[in-house]
Formats: sequence, structure tokens, C-alpha cells
Amino acid sequence: MLGIGMSTLLLAACGGEEEAKKEKKDTEEVQESENPENDPATDEAASLTQMTQIVEDAGALKEAEDIPAEEKTAITEAFNQYIDAFNAEDFESYMSVISKTPVNFKFEDEERYVKQIFDSVDSKRTVENMKIINYAGKKADVYAEITATTKDPDGGKEVTRSGKQVTVFHKKEEGWKVAAIFFLASEEDQENQE
Repeated sequence: MLGIGMSTLLLAACGGEEEAKKEKKDTEEVQESENPENDPATDEAASLTQMTQIVEDAGALKEAEDIPAEEKTAITEAFNQYIDAFNAEDFESYMSVISKTPVNFKFEDEERYVKQIFDSVDSKRTVENMKIINYAGKKADVYAEITATTKDPDGGKEVTRSGKQVTVFHKKEEGWKVAAIFFLASEEDQENQE
């Protein structure tokens, strides 16, 4: 399971393997030293082990109950902005929905990698089965099945990766922001990487 920004996954798909490996190593080191359960942004951030289990089982989970209608709308809009801005290569809109204090990646790294992706490849995400599986006032977990298709405009090479993703949102003064991304590649994609 990857606990990194989605941009790193896409870089690995199109020739940025060394950068992605470095980012994964950096992320693993951060994860060893920084426990997400101690994240000041939320008292209820799940451990990486718990999140792995949640991602594996999330497809069968039902949408959380008792989400206030206005919060459900705001979380859904934030998730849609996260996907739509990426697909439109709208850097400002994409980064505006990313938390400045994320849990399992660095804001500056996401910023740098997204710029690199937008400058070097054509990438689109499609989403199926999106649902808010956990809501706790200032934290929400959004499950989705995501397919990312990345094409090198120069060489024409196209790579498609798919899997399950839980996107953790934290509510800030300025709205709901992506604070953590947990992506579990489909079994087929995992076999192709080995």
C-alpha cells in the first residue's frame, strides 16, 4: 500500500521511477518518525496499519450515516475539485484543495511533482464508487476506485494504473483539504510492478 501523494504514483508510471522510489523512501522514513495518530490536525487520524485494512475492505463499506447535508456537499465538492483540477491540469485549483499540513506526504513535494506531471505527461483520473466512509466532524475519509491513465506526449507510451484509494480530508478554516492519501494498487498492477 502506498501512503503517498497521487502525483508520485503517476510519476512512477511514466519514467519517474527514481524520483518515486526516493519519495517512497522519504515517506517511509517520515512515517517511522511521525505517527499519524499524533497529528495535531485531528485526534482521530488512523494508524497506517488501520488505513491499510480500511482501504482493503472499503469497497464493501457503506457510506457513513449522520453526515450533515452541508458537510456531505462540501466534502464531495472538495473531492471533485481534487479530481477535476488534476484532470484539467489546473495547478492553482489542485493545490488549493491540498492541506498545507498533510499527514503522509509533504505539501512542497506534492507541489513540485504535480508541476512536473503537468509539464511532462498527459494524465487523467476516472473515479467510480466514491463514498464518504467515515465522518468525524473535522475529518472525513472518502473511498473511491481510481483509474489513472498517463500518456507520454513525446513517445506515446500510455500506462494505466488502478486501485482503491482512501483520501483523508481535514476541515480547516478555509474548508475541506486533502490531508492524506492511501492508495492500494489493484492486484494486476501490483503483479506488473514486481
